[in-house]
Amino acid sequence: MDKSLLKIAGIIALVFGIICCCTIVGVIVGVPLIIGGIKVKDYSEMSDEEILKNKDTLLIWSIVFMFLCTVSGILALLYYLNLDNPTLFKSHSSSTNKYDDLERVNKLYKDKVITKEEYESEKERILNK
Repeated sequence: MDKSLLKIAGIIALVFGIICCCTIVGVIVGVPLIIGGIKVKDYSEMSDEEILKNKDTLLIWSIVFMFLCTVSGILALLYYLNLDNPTLFKSHSSSTNKYDDLERVNKLYKDKVITKEEYESEKERILNK
């Protein structure tokens, strides 16, 4: 599963946390953002199984981010929602991938890397996905 949303959410929270720590009052908001940003960024480097084990913690940090740093909260919540329903954000990309695959197979056929029979069978397989 693509973890770029987690990485971006963590980096944004970390940057906002550092900026908030420039003032004494901002430390109250900045420190949790820094801790959460590091934690969420670390989640982006975990395996899918480890993330699923810690998905409750991810939800808590997402909610904290919603109050302290809305952009990071939204990104982390989008990733969290995608954990339960992996096809939620892939409906458009799967159709795009189908056309990319067709273009790739067509290019192989035009470059005479595959035969006409191989081209037709691959095309049929891609269209029936």
